[in-house]
Order: sequence, then C-alpha cells, then structure tokens
Amino acid sequence: MSLEVLPTPQGIPTASPAERRFRALLEVVRGRRRPLIQLQHNPDPDALGSGCALKHMIKRVFRVDPVIAFTGSVGRAENRAMMRYLKIQIVPAFKVSYRHHDLVIVVDTQPGAGTCRLPEGVVPDVVVDHHPGHGPACPGVKLSLVDASYGATSSLVGEMLLANGFVIPERIATALVYGIQTDTADLARNASPADEDVFTRLYPLADLKLLGRIQRARVPQEYFRVLERGLRHALVHGNAVTTHLGEIEHPDLVAEVADLLFRLEGMTWSFVTGSHARVLYASIRAVEQEGTDAGLVARAIAAPKGSGGGHESLAAAQIPIPPGDDPATAHATAVARFLEATHVKRSLTKPLTVPPDVAAEP
Repeated sequence: MSLEVLPTPQGIPTASPAERRFRALLEVVRGRRRPLIQLQHNPDPDALGSGCALKHMIKRVFRVDPVIAFTGSVGRAENRAMMRYLKIQIVPAFKVSYRHHDLVIVVDTQPGAGTCRLPEGVVPDVVVDHHPGHGPACPGVKLSLVDASYGATSSLVGEMLLANGFVIPERIATALVYGIQTDTADLARNASPADEDVFTRLYPLADLKLLGRIQRARVPQEYFRVLERGLRHALVHGNAVTTHLGEIEHPDLVAEVADLLFRLEGMTWSFVTGSHARVLYASIRAVEQEGTDAGLVARAIAAPKGSGGGHESLAAAQIPIPPGDDPATAHATAVARFLEATHVKRSLTKPLTVPPDVAAEP
C-alpha cells in the first residue's frame, strides 16, 4: 500500500503525512484480532518506545492488545530500567506462535536488515522504520512506513499520535522521548525538524523524574570489565579509533563503547566490535560531513555473508564467525575492511592508552 497524495477538493485542508500514515495503518489493522509487534533483534530505546506507542495506539482504536516480541536480548542497564520503570512488556520470540497472529508489524527494522529476524515464511504486514531502505520492498508487505528523514522511529510514531489527537499517557510520552534522545544523541545526530518538533511537544508530557532514573541506571561490575578491556585494546589510526571488546554477554555494549570512543578529540570515525554467540557485532560512528556514509561502510565490512547498514553518521553490522575461527581474527579482518572503506591510514596507528607495563615519562 502506498501513501500517494490524492488531489484535495478546494476548501478542504490537506491531510498531513502523519495523518495519512495513520489512516493507512488503520486500514491494514482493521478487523485483525491478534496483532503482533516485532521489534529489532536487540531492542534499543527507540524500538521499545515506538513499539509500546504503537501498541497503545492499536489498543485505543481497536480494543485489541498486541503482543510485543523480540528475538535477541535487552542487556544495557538503561534499556532494562526503561522497561521496568515504564512497564514495557515484551515477549521472547521463542515463546510466540506466529501462526496464532493475524497481523505482524515490524518496528525499527525491516526485512533485509540483519536486525530483522522473523521465522522463515513469516512476512510482515506493516513495516515502521526510520533506517534507510534495504532494497526493493519485501513482497507481501501491505504497508511500508519507512522514512529515513526521521532520526528516530519514535519520532515517526509519536508524530502520528500527536497529529491524530491521541491522549498520550505519561509513560508513553516518556518512552518516546527517551527513544528520540538516544537515537539522535539529544537531537545532535541525524535529527530532522520533525524530530525536534515531536520531541518538543512530547517532553512536557513525560515523567522527567523517571527519565532521569532511566538515564542514571546502575550497571553491573561486568560493565566496567568490558569497558576496561575495550580501552586497553583500543587503537588510534590517525582520525579513527577502533577496539574489540572480546566475548560479551549483551551485544548492545558495542554501540555504547562506540559512542564513548567517538568523543575522543580529533576523531572522524569510531569502530567497535564484540562477539556474542559466534557473531561479530560492529558499531560505527562518523562525523556528519559530505561524502561520509557509515551505512555504506557497514555494508562493505559485512559483505558477503553478514549484514550491515545505517545512517550517514552511525551504523551497525553483524558478521557470522566461521566455525574454528577466533573472534579476534574476525575483528582484525573487520578492522582492515573498515580502514580500507574509510581510507584511513594504518601507518598512523598507536595505542589509545599507555600500556600498564610502560613507565610514565617524567
């Protein structure tokens, strides 16, 4: 189903894109009794926020209660706190009988992306996402609400709620605000005027005390062990910084460390990997400038057997580690591809931190 703009009779206001999206979504959902909302593999705040907001929308309009499913894990302390404080209930995919559901909505990912993991033969009815497309629309998808001009899927969904007069509960507003904050780095990364407008209108509706608790969530000791390992192994290659976190319990740590290293003065790129369940997870951050596209770099690194993609300034890739191969070797290969794709010189490589066995200079 397309969102083509039809001629509007004179004197009748033109529907906004958010209103048209909402109406198109209603047409697909109407009559379905057992909807399922499928989040990206390892749900981040944007996926959690937009997913629970869509659930609220469908429940209010049709009086049916969608199940929210996911396939990976939620490991980051802030994300777990978000679920706990905002009462976001999601179900592991292995507990879901997909044949039981008569509607599947994929949120914050899309078919063809490595973060979209539906059972074989299951085709989503609706796709709601802000990431750049992964080729032609998937056959069988009735409605594609994919718009890469948005910095967050939470902005796209929040705009639909606001444009169509929904009363937005405090916890839903808080979830959407946090989703926008994290995916746009507080509106400093890939944020459009639409993101800014939705955030400005939702922020007064959010519970700011809960938002603060989520942002300052306590972390386990293992978090600092992984962080120390990442800093110890980090290398600076001119204007890029890279590291490998080794075996990690939760893949979302990779993105967190990539954000941290990207703060290093003078860096144009950061590239971080970690291995989990024989998959090398990689996160890329880049300065927003002409000619830079982290999504293209991610796809180049992941080819031919992995998957990758993203925006101009942030991207991710997942690369299967062949049986018998060492994750550190997979990281070295990925770094070589990263440096080649970004034209960063290996000859400028040096450690980020001083090795502990080297005495400090007087």
